[in-house]
Amino acid sequence: MPIIVIGGLVGLAFLAVWLGFVPPPHASTLIWIREGVVEVRRGRVSPQAREHVADIMREAGVSKGYIAITPENWVAFSRRIPSGIHQRLRNVLLNQWA
Repeated sequence: MPIIVIGGLVGLAFLAVWLGFVPPPHASTLIWIREGVVEVRRGRVSPQAREHVADIMREAGVSKGYIAITPENWVAFSRRIPSGIHQRLRNVLLNQWA
């Protein structure tokens, strides 16, 4: 019985990450947007990239959410960030090191 409960909890955690309710726990870079302010909580983001992210979020009317980048360069977005701006944000964040 405990294995079923643990499996169910792991499944729920995976689903919460996949659906954008919580950021991936293994993210190397974690950016939170709160009240329109972009805050880098984990990792490094260049000042230019941070400003571009803030501009894109402001244009899209996003005031809350997160962006997480894993060590494999997989970018995860919270549900509050519209899918129409995901690629622009990926371009800005992943090209900052190019």
